[in-house]
Order: sequence, then structure tokens, then C-alpha cells
Amino acid sequence: MPQRGSAQVDFQSSCRITAMTRSRLPSIALTAIMLLTPAAVAHAQQKRDSVEARRKAVSAQARFEFVRRVNLPLEYSGGTDCDARVGRFCQYNNADDTVEARKPRVISRARATLIASLDQLQKKSPRDGWITGQRVRYLIEAKNDTAALRVARECQAAAWWCNALEGLALHELREIPAADSAFNRALATMPAVEKCRWTDVTPLLDPALRSRFKKVGCGKNENIAERLWWLADPFWSQPGNDRRTEHYARHTMAKIQEPARNAYNISWANDLREMVVRYGWARYWTRGHASALSRNDAPVSGHEATPNYHFVPVSLTTDTVPKVKFDIDLDESSERYSSVIAKRVFEIQPQVAVFRRGDSAKVVVAYDVALRRELDSIPVWGSLALAPDENSPIVSSPDSADRKGALSVMVTPRSYVVSLEAIDTVAHRGAAWSRSVLQITPLKPGDVAVSDPLLFDPDDSEIGDLEAAMRRALGSNTIKRGKVGLYWEIYGLSQSDSARPISLTLTRINQSALRKLGESIGLASHASPLKIQWNQFATGSIASRSIGLDLSQIPRGRYLLRIEAGTASSTREVTID
Repeated sequence: MPQRGSAQVDFQSSCRITAMTRSRLPSIALTAIMLLTPAAVAHAQQKRDSVEARRKAVSAQARFEFVRRVNLPLEYSGGTDCDARVGRFCQYNNADDTVEARKPRVISRARATLIASLDQLQKKSPRDGWITGQRVRYLIEAKNDTAALRVARECQAAAWWCNALEGLALHELREIPAADSAFNRALATMPAVEKCRWTDVTPLLDPALRSRFKKVGCGKNENIAERLWWLADPFWSQPGNDRRTEHYARHTMAKIQEPARNAYNISWANDLREMVVRYGWARYWTRGHASALSRNDAPVSGHEATPNYHFVPVSLTTDTVPKVKFDIDLDESSERYSSVIAKRVFEIQPQVAVFRRGDSAKVVVAYDVALRRELDSIPVWGSLALAPDENSPIVSSPDSADRKGALSVMVTPRSYVVSLEAIDTVAHRGAAWSRSVLQITPLKPGDVAVSDPLLFDPDDSEIGDLEAAMRRALGSNTIKRGKVGLYWEIYGLSQSDSARPISLTLTRINQSALRKLGESIGLASHASPLKIQWNQFATGSIASRSIGLDLSQIPRGRYLLRIEAGTASSTREVTID
């Protein structure tokens, strides 16, 4: 009873105070009533609905991540030594980590429930960029990229954020040129601080390049950034730059995940952002064994898209003559990328040879992807692309539909980066890849020069020109013990030269210390160099020659093949297997 009376007194007092206020200030009350127009009431209600929608969305997202974490499949991963350590994270590049662990159905059902909830909450707050970002994120995670693109294109948040979400969805759909355009629109209007972070290439550099160039991108060493993106583009034969769009897609995903709960159950920090930018976002998660006290203590491992590769060069120059070195399988690398164009990428060593044609040069690259078991039964499209620098147009050969063949392009003499790409463009299962630097010096009038030797598979028919040799060219510099054909050309011979002495030698290189010891004490035969000499007669501006060699008695190993015509010569390093 006392409590009821007390409540009643308070309520009555409140009523009396309200009554006094109304009697003394009628004009103020009238003004307040006039301001509460239908539009103002609707706006206030919409604002309350948006706040409530965000609160419910945040709660639903956190609830899903909790369900995910406690139901993750058990799997031990990692080891004692990290390939890279980033803050709280230990990164392992595991070549066997290619099969996604089977997720319990409870996680898939919980994700579907979350997506449905976010869809409904978006209707109450259509301009909420956080909700839109989460919808795109979880649709991509559910492998519904088409729906993710639809959500991104319906986005009503800030223009730059909507463009970034569209670029992310397009990248996942392998629509690289369209993703490029979307990210360019996002970069043009995003806040300056955000743009600086996204265009900073420094985290992708290996320590030696980072120490040499310092900061790259974000207004610093922009020319180096442009060259890096040009060289890191895995496939010049395909439109767009999928490594660069992947970089911006990773920043977009990091921005989505930053203000949200995550499967690791840790707070967001710069190390987690750096992990996403350098290695990509986790595509699935597993957990280790929890402690006896709490199941939530189990360590969680994120698994990025695999297999992945290191397409950013390990060394390069910024001179007018580019020099670059790649190691796409390098484990301890500062970045890795699983290409959307080809699931697996195999680095090969094709034959590269240059043949003069007047003031131009014909670059021939012979390859054979059937040498890789993974590619020996699938259709691939081969392409040869050359470019002197990032500002010049790429010169490409007509595509080849064969797993084995020789491609060629005509160029002017200078230094080029040569890219050979043989891609399964239908199922995107695999690709063979090679990228190297080729220096072509101009010939001076009156000089005698020898072309690169081209290895080919000999038969009873005679090889009389380059096109015939290309049709039977070997796909690498590795020769099986047995017969092999050689084709080359000599330039600059004049009719006054009745005969020009020509020599061919095959000399072993990098002989093992054990072999040298065996030869010195007579336990192994000396590997004397193979040498052949003859006279070449002038037959015109281009003197071509082909011969067959029997290497069945030559020991296995690496050799230097040299063709000499007076003071002119050319060489090729070959391996006899």
C-alpha cells in the first residue's frame, strides 16, 4: 500500500506541473505543435526505424558469427614455423590446403537466416551502407555472387561505397574489366584518407623491395606502383587487371568486416586488415580443440582462397630497360593471390628465339603444356604478349587452340617483357605461365649476326624455313636423349663471302663436384664437348640452316649450345634428360 500511494502522489504531482506549464506558456506549446508537420513526423519515424534496423542487424550478425564459431569443423592446421608473421597472426602457405572443409548444415542454415533478416532490415533502412555491405559479404560467402551484384547495384549508401561493393561482386563473378571500372569510380569519390590506404602498394612488397623503394603508392613513387601493377597482372591476354581488382576487392572486404564480429572472436586491428590485404579474406574457417573449461577457447584458423601464388615481382628496376624476376611459388612472400582466371597456375620454361626480318624482329616462343600432367587433357588457349613498359601497348600474337605449339609476334628491336599464357578459358581449371625479359639489339649495317637456335623434333622431312621449324618446335629447352633438330639463321653474309666457317659446340656446365672428382681419378669418363665445323655459303640476306644431332651418347645434364659464324655467335642453355 505505501508503494502504491507513493506512485500515485508522484503521478499527481507530475500532472499538476504539466497543467501549470500549459497554462503559462500557450504560445510556445502552439509553436511546437505547428512544427510537428506530417513530413517531420515521418522523418523522425524513419530515423528511429533506421536506428532500430541497424541495432537488429548488428545483433543478428553477431549471433550468426557465434553460431559459426561454436560449430566450426575440427581441423588441425599450421605448424611450428610461420611463412609470415603479421601481428597476432601466423600465416602458412600450405599447398595441400585446397579442399574446403565440409561445413555443418547448422552454419549454412544460420547464414541463410541472417541473409533473410538483413534483407528485411534493409527495407527499413535502405541507405544503411553497413547493412548493404554485410548482405554482399554473406551472399559472396554463400557463393551467390549474382545476388551479391544485385544488392550492390541497388545500394543507396554513399556513391563510392556502392561502387566498391559492385566492384567486389563483379570481381568474384570474373567480370574483371567491369570490376576495374567500378573500382575506378569508387577511387574517384572516396575520402582522401581511404583512397591513400587503398592505393598503398607497400604491404605487397617483399622486404628487399620495401627497403629499397620505401613507400609505394598513395602519392609516393607512383611510377613504381604503376609498373608493379603492370607486372603483377597475371594474364595480359585477358582484359582488365585481375590482380589489381583483387587488391581493391580485399580492401572492400576489409572495410565490410572492420565494424563487425568475426569468426576469430577478436577485435579488429591493423594486423587483421593487413592479413586481408596481403593474403585475401578467409573463405572458410576451422577450429582446433578447445580447453576443458570453455568451448569458446578453441583456436580458429582462417583459410584463404587456394592454391595461391606470388605474382608481385621479387625484384625489378625502374630503368627504361626493365629487368624483373618472378617466383610465383615463393612461400615466404609478402602477398599471395588465387587467380579468378585460372584455379591453378604452373610456371613453365618455353623456348624463346629471335629471328631478324629487316629492321624488325620476329619473336618465337614454343611451349608444350602437355608436359604438365594437370593440363595434358584439357583444352587451353595459348597467347604470346610483349610490352616494353607499362605505358606502351601490348603486342599480342593470334591465339592458339593447341596445348603445344609455337607463337610469334613482330616487334622493333628493344627490350621487352615477354609473357606466355596458355589458359583453360572454359572451366578456369589451370594455366601455364612464363614471364621473362628479352633484350633485342638493333643490327648495324654490314654486321654478321646469328639467330637463336630453335630446337625441333626431327623426322625424315627436311626443314628449310622458320615456319616449318616452328611447326615441330620443342616446347622447352629440355631434350630427351636421342635425336634433336636445330634451326638457325645467319644475317649479313655478302655474296663476296665465298664461304663462312661455322661451328657448333655443346659444352657441359655446372658439373657436380663428385663428377669432376670421378673424372680426375679416372672413375668417370671425361665429358668432352661436342664440336662440329663446316663452311656456310652466302645465299641471300638470310642464310638458314637446320641439322639433326644424335645425343643418345651424351650424359644427362645441363649444356651450353653455341653456334659461331666468325665473330658472331648465339647460345642456348639446354638440359639433356
